[in-house]
Amino acid sequence: MRSFCSGRRSSCLEVLLALLLSAPISLHAQSGSSPQPAPSAPSPTAQSQPQSTPPCSNGRPILKRGTQPALPPCPDPPPDAPPPAASAPTRSLNPSEALIERAREAAFEFSQKLPNFICQEIMSRFTQRGREPEMSLDVVSADIIYDEGHETYRNVKINDRPTDRGMQEIGGAWSTGEFASTLLELFHPDTRAQFHSGGASSISGFGAQVYDFEVRSENSHWIVQSGTQTVTPAYGGSVWIDPTTARVLRIEMQARNMPSDFPTDTVESAVDYSYVSIGGTSFLLPARAESLGCERGASECRHNIIDFRNYHEFKSEIKIGN
Repeated sequence: MRSFCSGRRSSCLEVLLALLLSAPISLHAQSGSSPQPAPSAPSPTAQSQPQSTPPCSNGRPILKRGTQPALPPCPDPPPDAPPPAASAPTRSLNPSEALIERAREAAFEFSQKLPNFICQEIMSRFTQRGREPEMSLDVVSADIIYDEGHETYRNVKINDRPTDRGMQEIGGAWSTGEFASTLLELFHPDTRAQFHSGGASSISGFGAQVYDFEVRSENSHWIVQSGTQTVTPAYGGSVWIDPTTARVLRIEMQARNMPSDFPTDTVESAVDYSYVSIGGTSFLLPARAESLGCERGASECRHNIIDFRNYHEFKSEIKIGN
């Protein structure tokens, strides 16, 4: 489960990017639910939209690589094209669509083969008002145990001081679940993400193909909750894919067109992946993540920067008797 919570005192925003199952998942703020096993991956034809689609923004800070130009507001993406009739002949995929399909298969293979591991999370938390410089709030650290698809947190510390509170009880802004759910949600066929090529790039020493994407609100399973209000927004962003391995190297996401009466008008996230060795095998796992939430009308944003370190194999021990 992907979660982000940002708030002042009792006001709390939670962004739950849930693992997509056959039916939508309803989740609530600061829930203790565990992620469910990933569904098997069908392989439908990749959807695309014209490359002439202009970039856009919701007008607040954007967690994007490099300097970004001023962009117009984002419209909702166009309606999904109707599925082809069963009797229609299967068309061949162009190279751009073929790489998306390979990335889809690689994402589900990743979720099925991910081993049990333990790593350390270092989450630096900041706040910013208007154009003022960001102000550091604190640093939260914890050990993350990934065991049979479930994430648990232990040894939670705030500014290197142990606390008996869990990750979801520390208050302020927190983020969890950057491992498999983001990939699965984006590439699952039911999400109907519309991809279009953004050209070649490089990231972390790897060549990459960049794809911009849009997901309509009716297909979104990204649940944003602030106080007692909940919304499932449309979202868009960009994904970097290694054309050799079809592995995802970075994902950026921004919620689109938040309702005017919703307390939060900006919700964004970004995850960078890197190869790490666990048990002698190399896996592409999150190395760094960011999350951002901004309150409507208050010019206040909460920004988390998360580093993942010291990955190693986790083996549960069962002791019987004394």
